[in-house]
Amino acid sequence: MGSPWSKWSVFEYLRHRFMHTGSVPDRQELLLEFSDMESSEIDEGIKEFELAIRIGGEKLAQ
Repeated sequence: MGSPWSKWSVFEYLRHRFMHTGSVPDRQELLLEFSDMESSEIDEGIKEFELAIRIGGEKLAQ
């Protein structure tokens, strides 16, 4: 059986952190938080979050 997490779990984790603190967790934190998840799926969640931020009018500093 696969991971109970999906790219949307990563997206929501990023979104909630950003909304509550104004900061975004780095990839290393996400790999630890979602350790039973494929890194490619984590990357997909990051991409979805970055797209949502751009659509919302803000762009995160790189």
